[in-house]
Amino acid sequence: MSYSNHTFHYKKIAIDYRIYPSHNTDSSRTILLLHGFLASGSCFHRMIPELRQRYQVITLDFPPFGNSEKSSELAFSYEDYTDLAASLLDHLQIMYLDIGGHSMGGQIAMRLAYCYPERINKLFLFAPSSYMLPTDTFSSMIASASIFPAIMQFVFEATSVVGFLRHLVADPEKVTLRMVIAYSIPFMAKELFPSLAHFIRSRGGDLPNDSLQQIKAKTIIFWGKEDPLLPPSIGYRLLAELPHATLHILPDAGHLLPEETPETIVSYIE
Repeated sequence: MSYSNHTFHYKKIAIDYRIYPSHNTDSSRTILLLHGFLASGSCFHRMIPELRQRYQVITLDFPPFGNSEKSSELAFSYEDYTDLAASLLDHLQIMYLDIGGHSMGGQIAMRLAYCYPERINKLFLFAPSSYMLPTDTFSSMIASASIFPAIMQFVFEATSVVGFLRHLVADPEKVTLRMVIAYSIPFMAKELFPSLAHFIRSRGGDLPNDSLQQIKAKTIIFWGKEDPLLPPSIGYRLLAELPHATLHILPDAGHLLPEETPETIVSYIE
């Protein structure tokens, strides 16, 4: 899969992003794909080849995930991630585009559509994080403990990346070696767990109802019927809130929709 790998800096942190040129030389359309928590831009690898038939595709790694720089000192909030994505588009001089977002990336996609309505054409949301409240005071206090990053590392290592992935998909046989390697990479950096502790402490709430109702972009929502993390009922609630939304419940799919049902999702993206 031919692409160009690049880096730009946001708050002095190196952000890794990739550009996959469109195979259609007559098309100037761009789609930005935003990954979820503990993932990276590589989670869209099964969608990208077909999308390139009609789009220039851009992926990025939100820090501290993927190949972006890890920092145990700097916390990133949802507002930061939204501003980071907008800054990347400014850096690339892209003023109008479609956006796809999975899980946490879906929440960022909605925030971009809310904050920059004039720049977003369509939203494609893959089981987007929605209606979650900010980190409460007690949880924030626990996440502030000096031992908390070490506890998180122990829990992640005990459960293993393979176990984590097999829990999130409807069919465990769909967990491939490529997926395991891609999702394992962030856990190899010693700065990851202090960064995650920062993220948990500073995590704000998802967009409230009144903000969702102001999103003008045409929106297509996808949800796995067997999603063990975010139930499809959230999708129906979003359908009622977003003014221009449709919802597709995908049978025999869990939470990792870009990995589990890429062909089905791409068939609706046009």
